[in-house]
Amino acid sequence: MRRLLIRGRRFDEGGRSIWPLARRRERGVAQHRIIPTGEWGAVPAKEAITPAGTPHEIIFHHTDGHHPELDHKPTESLDEAKAFARAIQNDHMHRPPPKGPFIDSGHNFLVTRSGHILEGRHGSLRAIEGGRMVVSAHCLGHNTNPGVEHEHKGGEQMTPAQREASVWLFAHICRKTGIKPSAIHPHREFNPTECPGVLGSGLDAFKRDVAAKLAEGPD
Repeated sequence: MRRLLIRGRRFDEGGRSIWPLARRRERGVAQHRIIPTGEWGAVPAKEAITPAGTPHEIIFHHTDGHHPELDHKPTESLDEAKAFARAIQNDHMHRPPPKGPFIDSGHNFLVTRSGHILEGRHGSLRAIEGGRMVVSAHCLGHNTNPGVEHEHKGGEQMTPAQREASVWLFAHICRKTGIKPSAIHPHREFNPTECPGVLGSGLDAFKRDVAAKLAEGPD
């Protein structure tokens, strides 16, 4: 599909904007952005979100599925990423007992296959920027720490864009909160689950990349 660039904004042939993206490039350097709940159409939480203190670890998750009505290609659009975030929130808020329902998205951040980064539970982005967290619902016993979902299913590996965005996000969280990359844990380390599936096997290399990103200095 031919894309047009007009004064910094990208459009497809139908005139639909495909900018801003979660990932921008200026002077050849990838610049990432976390899309807040207000931009992807999140519904309000059912109850007030409870603040938490300074987190000490990050939980690595996978979604174990894709939006059933989307093609989930590595080139998925920003609109498709937003639709996936809405679908996850809807599932979490209407999930039957004993696994639900939640008052909001259970996770704090979502990284899609195309490298879009979206805030999950309301207040997560503001909390992280202040070096704190909100009480969430992604890992029993560890819900005062950030949980990051990765769009993934089965034997898939992360796409290059997804991995790059995730490394940036984890480094950003570490920088804001003082969490060490060694304190990145797979969900299954704490709860009886297979999450994050095959992505867990590459976590040691992922931590090294997060540490290297941190060493590069501020975002």
